[in-house]
Amino acid sequence: MDINREIARLNTRQKEAVMHTEGPLLVLAGAGSGKTRVITTRAAYLLHTGIQSGSVLAVTFTNKAAREMKKRVLSMLNGKKNRRPVISTFHSLCLNILRREIEHLGYRKDFTIYDTSEQLSLLRSILNDIKFHDKSFKVESVLDRISRSKNNIIPLSDKESSGQDDLGIISDVVYPKYHEALKTLNVLDFDDLLLLTLKLFREHPAILENYMERFRYIMVDEYQDTNRVQYDFIKLLAGERKNLCVVGDDDQSIYGWRGANLGNILDFEKDFSGTVVVRLEQNYRSFGHILQAANGVIKNNKKRMDKSLWTAGGAGPRVNIFKAVDGDDEARWVIDRISLIQYEKRISYEAFAIIYRANIFSRPFEEALRRKRIPYSVVGGTSYFDRKEIKDLAAYLKIIANSRDDLSLLRAANTPRRGLGHSAIRKLADFAQDNSISLLEAFMRAGEITGLGTRASGSAIEFAGLISRYSDLFMKNREMGKVFRSLTEEINYRDYIYELYKTPEAAVRRVENLEGFIDSLSHYETEGKSPSLHGFLETLALTDLLKEKEEKTGRGVTLISFHSSKGLEFPVVFIAGVEEDILPHKKSMYLDGAVEEERRLFYVGITRAMKELYITYTDHRVKYGKNAPATPSRFLDEIPDEVIKRLDGTEKTDPKQDEKDANDFFANIQAMLGSRNKN
Repeated sequence: MDINREIARLNTRQKEAVMHTEGPLLVLAGAGSGKTRVITTRAAYLLHTGIQSGSVLAVTFTNKAAREMKKRVLSMLNGKKNRRPVISTFHSLCLNILRREIEHLGYRKDFTIYDTSEQLSLLRSILNDIKFHDKSFKVESVLDRISRSKNNIIPLSDKESSGQDDLGIISDVVYPKYHEALKTLNVLDFDDLLLLTLKLFREHPAILENYMERFRYIMVDEYQDTNRVQYDFIKLLAGERKNLCVVGDDDQSIYGWRGANLGNILDFEKDFSGTVVVRLEQNYRSFGHILQAANGVIKNNKKRMDKSLWTAGGAGPRVNIFKAVDGDDEARWVIDRISLIQYEKRISYEAFAIIYRANIFSRPFEEALRRKRIPYSVVGGTSYFDRKEIKDLAAYLKIIANSRDDLSLLRAANTPRRGLGHSAIRKLADFAQDNSISLLEAFMRAGEITGLGTRASGSAIEFAGLISRYSDLFMKNREMGKVFRSLTEEINYRDYIYELYKTPEAAVRRVENLEGFIDSLSHYETEGKSPSLHGFLETLALTDLLKEKEEKTGRGVTLISFHSSKGLEFPVVFIAGVEEDILPHKKSMYLDGAVEEERRLFYVGITRAMKELYITYTDHRVKYGKNAPATPSRFLDEIPDEVIKRLDGTEKTDPKQDEKDANDFFANIQAMLGSRNKN
């Protein structure tokens, strides 16, 4: 693929964004406007002009997006891998920096990364140590408060940081203890990857200068999703050159609840003087009536930058709105309509998506789909990485990689059981604390501990020897998959699984997961440039922690939440449950700016539809076990009347026009699916 030919394919605004190379650039990329094409073409164009490949940095949020960007850029560079830019997620970029520089912050380079379940275990331990046993407090809520403090860069010493409510007070007490525990264990959590990199840059100007000199041209994708830490990190890295291009859409900012700061994109022009703003408003995904509905809704938000989507692809069918009796009637109607469309037009079930506010609303749709024997997939189910057997095996690898990771040691030490009961573990932990050593060292010296029984002492020493032996094997042996299989066989993990799960079917599934995990280590080893156990654990951690953004739709009809649907597209979309207290959510009424975020959520759902859109709501719905009246969402009144087709008999329609719309619509779907199959 020739870069000049690729640029020639761009529209006027896209071309303007690609060819602006010096100084700050804000690309406001509306839904379906080709933002990925713009950012990848711009990266390739920068290299084409003679800029050194390592000087161009493109940052995004998900592994999937980074892989797609790398693939596209490489194709435009005719496969010249030595010329490609640095394309990475925020967390991978910071992880690579910390792996080189973290000793400046008092950590060892062999640090490991905790996932959410490990963070929660550590917090429970801390709460237990301070004798806080109030069960009205969920440990997940404490972790959320700590994460918000980190994302907002609130100092450990700021006791007013979390607010005056009881949860805020206990979170402020726990936060510094949690931070200190992580550092003692030589462990980082997901938020630390960014926060510690920012701390490194602020406290060590010479290190910052090195990376500023390396990354002279910076691009950030999905800029509307950045939080305070990411904003400060990028601003420092851009330095005085300000060769910073950010691409995003303020109308698709839907992650405020997890720290995203809408102000980062709204205030970009103020923060970076001389900014050039390019608006991408031509949509290549949806028909005109769908875009008119989206524009009609989102223009009611006050905090937004002016833009209006349009398409050269025609008006298409109008937006269908249906009122059901209740939730079950709504599900039956949606599935009947899907069944009818699929039968009459012979299009794939993969062309359909049902979008709802949260996964708790999937049940009636799943039941209706099963009754019709229609294949479907629910996006957002239990992650592969949340399964017990995967966490067990990962714990072994983590303690082998990081001898100070006491939490992983505690999980591995009794999996399978070795006769180390609570009393024995307590004695080992006390010995470690009294002698200022790691728990693994205490296991090695178990024979010195007064009152520790002979069996427990022997088991502890044997376990420590096992970890030490396999630590050497992983360092010396290039075939890590084989070493890991040997470890699982030595601890009889397969037998443990069969004993733990009483039914053969359940045990077989877990053993398959065991085999898959070993295979993933072997695959990583063959694919990686310089494979290492730390490298594998980093890949595992980032894949796990970014799993929300890595979900894939499966075969059949897709059932998916608004948040998970962002970035996806479907020929036919059904948006269900568009009612007050659901969308907008009832909690949004009491939070500043929350209703506008709910409106953006609806906007995201609408713009997932390529060819036809159905919106449903009910007359009444079961809530908290009671049947209660439902009120149509205020957002429905914001859709222009001229683009609506009501399917509950409240509006007369032109049958001939409807037939023509339907025929045009399905012809487009058939053509699209045929094109996808060829690719």
